[in-house]
Amino acid sequence: MAVPRLLRPYPVLFDTIHYLLIKVSNRSDVPMSVLYDFLNDRLRAVRQDMTIQRLPPEECIVLLEPMIRFYVYFGYRLCEHPLSEYDPVLNKKYLLECLKWYLSSCDLIERSKVGVNDVDEIIDNLSSLNVNRGKDGTLSCDRILVESLYILCNLDDIHPLYRYLNLPKSIKRVSILKLTYNIALAHQHRNYIRMLQLSTRLCPLTFSVLCLYLPSLQKRALQSLSTAFNSKHLTVPVRVVQKWLAFNSEEEVRSACKYYGLEATDGVFFNKSNFKHNENMLPPKKYYKAKILSLKLEDVLSYTI
Repeated sequence: MAVPRLLRPYPVLFDTIHYLLIKVSNRSDVPMSVLYDFLNDRLRAVRQDMTIQRLPPEECIVLLEPMIRFYVYFGYRLCEHPLSEYDPVLNKKYLLECLKWYLSSCDLIERSKVGVNDVDEIIDNLSSLNVNRGKDGTLSCDRILVESLYILCNLDDIHPLYRYLNLPKSIKRVSILKLTYNIALAHQHRNYIRMLQLSTRLCPLTFSVLCLYLPSLQKRALQSLSTAFNSKHLTVPVRVVQKWLAFNSEEEVRSACKYYGLEATDGVFFNKSNFKHNENMLPPKKYYKAKILSLKLEDVLSYTI
């Protein structure tokens, strides 16, 4: 603020984000964690310039959505890295910060357009801000995607569900957002198997967010199954548990069961008295069905749902 000429106006900030996330992110001569740290630092500087200038909400959402996709993408790609290279808590903090800022900006736009509840009209208003929709390597704007990510990033919080219920009908009736709401509702009902069945219809970004919850979902589900199928003699086939709870392999099922105090060979012996409730969750692992693993950041930045 002391030197206003150093502040970058909206067009410069847009070009900066485009350059960082489309060009710089393709570098392969440095480790992914180092690349993430650099890009994250530059994006935080962009948000600082946005805050100081108090950019209007229409411009804020255009700049924030690529950042949201960036944090989701690297949050999953780096989930197996050690804490010395990548901090998942800090990444989640930045992601939620961008999500809340983006959605509050959308709310401001809607309040300023009394009587307008059509999400397509809001998106059309962004055309003058150099935002393209499509798979042409350019930054895209997709509010439905962001609303879905907000729900899935806060599965343990009921407030995103209240937000969904208060959204305009034109937004609520979009199938992918309704799907996300049903997944969150199944989580509130502790129906973890239904959650994971529904998740197969998610797009790569939303699916990767849900995959970060897998260790927690798998622990809770195994605990529930230990009560539902409690028996000293009967077992549930390991391959069935793998399919139900989205494990990568049968061996991973056996390892998780052993960690939580359950016996597993060809089948899992569910016993509620043996389940170790106080064990910490297992660390996250990349799920082999996550399509985001085969995508580059520039692909993630340009697709819409």
